Amino acid sequence: MGIPQNRFSLRSGYYKKRKKGKLKFFLLLLLLVGASAGLYFFLSGKTIPAAEKSLEKDKSFEQLWNEKSYRQLSQRCDALLSTEPLDPIALVYGGFSYFYLGISQFTQEESLVLMSKSIVYLRKALLLKPVPLKSKVEYILGKAYYSKGRYFLDLSIKYMEQSINDGLINEDSYKYLGLAYSELGLYNEGVNYFLKALESKPDDMLYLVLGQTYYKMNDDEKAESYLEKALTMTENFSSEQKIRFILGKIFLDRGDYKKADEQYRKILEKNINSADAHYYLGEIYSKLNKKVKARAEWRKALEINPSHYGALLRLY
Repeated sequence: MGIPQNRFSLRSGYYKKRKKGKLKFFLLLLLLVGASAGLYFFLSGKTIPAAEKSLEKDKSFEQLWNEKSYRQLSQRCDALLSTEPLDPIALVYGGFSYFYLGISQFTQEESLVLMSKSIVYLRKALLLKPVPLKSKVEYILGKAYYSKGRYFLDLSIKYMEQSINDGLINEDSYKYLGLAYSELGLYNEGVNYFLKALESKPDDMLYLVLGQTYYKMNDDEKAESYLEKALTMTENFSSEQKIRFILGKIFLDRGDYKKADEQYRKILEKNINSADAHYYLGEIYSKLNKKVKARAEWRKALEINPSHYGALLRLY
């Protein structure tokens, strides 16, 4: 009787140990699966539970771009580029977002920092094959380089012309080329692009810059024609002043003092504190040999602006 009981005890103990072993194995397996899942979510940047994830983080680059969420888009691009420095989509959208952030700044210094970052990203994107949104990248580069000033105008022209050659012609593409060429003193090329811009969308600013450019080319007849068109279209007094000052100078140089006088008095009707308008009225009176009236106008110019160079030369 002792032997069977002993066998039963041993077998019972064996099964108990086996069950405990299975339980330990099962628990260990669950632990390993859980650890593997946690490691996967950690490495993939996902959090548990996913339902708590912010909706904003799930938005694609394109969606953020369409919503004009440039600050958030630039941050997401920076984050991706910190681990994948040549990701084409991040480079392109990062460059675009920094450009638009740049043009929204109040100070030139802040704007230039962002423009420089935009240029770095977009130039890197152009090294890739193929380049996503290539013509758009070149277009934004053209505008970004233009915003950096005179020493970058050649690059502005280069990329804007490449953009056009690749099939992208925006409303302001020809206008930017006209401005860049004109600021480099290449007035004929500038005029050609301004005229192309007029064909697609004429506006007062285009007529104004055409008038200014023809005036610099000493073509007063064409300058006057385009400035008069700009004057009939503009609703901006700052633009109106520029137009009237150029027209006044054209008429003054031509010896048409009545028309010149009219332009400067029109300016004073809306801006009584225009020192330049008083100065040029003094010039007209001087040409007409009315010295007392001329000096009176120059004194008015100095009362408004004590450091007015022209008035100081005339009076002292």
